[in-house]
Amino acid sequence: MSELSAREVVASYVERVWNLGDSSAVVEHCADPYVRHDAGGSRVMSHAEQLHRVTSERAAGTAADGRSLHFETLLLAGDGQDVTWVWNMTGPTGTALAASGVAAEVVRDEVRICGIEVFRVVEGRITEVWNSPPMAGHWG
Repeated sequence: MSELSAREVVASYVERVWNLGDSSAVVEHCADPYVRHDAGGSRVMSHAEQLHRVTSERAAGTAADGRSLHFETLLLAGDGQDVTWVWNMTGPTGTALAASGVAAEVVRDEVRICGIEVFRVVEGRITEVWNSPPMAGHWG
């Protein structure tokens, strides 16, 4: 594979893992371990833990009819190492995600959530990510 910029690594990770359900991109694009920073704490996660998290979260956002969550990138910007991702997520109602109590706006048969994450990419791998709590609705 050709060497990707930090933005290209994050864009590929988001598209493949979250929109297409290709968990192999976790191993391809993430360091083992990597650090996930959430409000209130941080977790060091191995590939196995990362794979469990993303497959569980995608499953929670997938309806019985196969419709699943989809991320739209509004902004993907950064320097050679740190990349900011501003996103809108749309998913079907009738999923574990929709019933989980996570902040979401419901419009017709969709849940809408938005957020911001900052990724650190070192030597072509995501080594850290900072996550703001998800918010209801889509960025205006």
